[in-house]
Amino acid sequence: MSGIGVFGGSFDPVHNGHVMLAREAMRRMALDLIIAVPAKLQPLKRGMSMASGEHRVKMLELAFCPEDRVTVSGIELLRGGASYTVDTLRELRGAYDGAEMHFILGADAFMKVGIWKGAEELLRDYSFIIGGRPGCLACELEGLIAGLGARAEVLDNDLMEVSSTDVRGMLREGRAGAAVPAEVEGYIRAHGLYQ
Repeated sequence: MSGIGVFGGSFDPVHNGHVMLAREAMRRMALDLIIAVPAKLQPLKRGMSMASGEHRVKMLELAFCPEDRVTVSGIELLRGGASYTVDTLRELRGAYDGAEMHFILGADAFMKVGIWKGAEELLRDYSFIIGGRPGCLACELEGLIAGLGARAEVLDNDLMEVSSTDVRGMLREGRAGAAVPAEVEGYIRAHGLYQ
C-alpha cells in the first residue's frame, strides 16, 4: 500500500498514542505522506469545549516536528460547521490530484463508522488503517469490517492506555509526563491550556 494517510481527530490534545499510531501506519503501510487533520467540531462530540483550532494545530506540528512525511492541515478548521470525514477526504483527494486516500483511526472510532455521514461513500471509495485500542476485541472488529465490506488494514500496534480525556485530567493534576510529547507538554503549560 502507498498513497496518503489522512489522520483525523479532535487531538485535544495530541498524545503519544496518536504519534505512535501515525508512525506505525507510515512504517507498516509504506505511506508517502500522512496529513493530520484536527476537527473543528466532531458531530459525535457536540457540546464539548475544546482548545482552539490554532492551539491544536500548533500541538500537532510540535508532536510531528521531526517527521518529514507528516503534515498538519487546518482544512476542517476553515470549513464552517461540523467536520465530516467524507467531505474532508473528497477535498483532499482533489487537492492531491486523485491520490489514493487511506483514513487512519482507532478501532473505537471505526466501530461507529456505519453511522457517519456518507458512510456508504466512505466504505466504497476509501480504505481504512485501523489502530488497535484497549477494550476493542479483534474478533468484533474483524466481524464489523467484513459486515461493512470495508477495505481495511488492522495494525498490530502497541496498545496505549491513554486518551485525550485522560491526558486533560493528568494535565490538571500536573502529571502528564509520558502521555504527551515533551514539546507538546511545554506548549500546553506555556499557554495555560486544560487548567
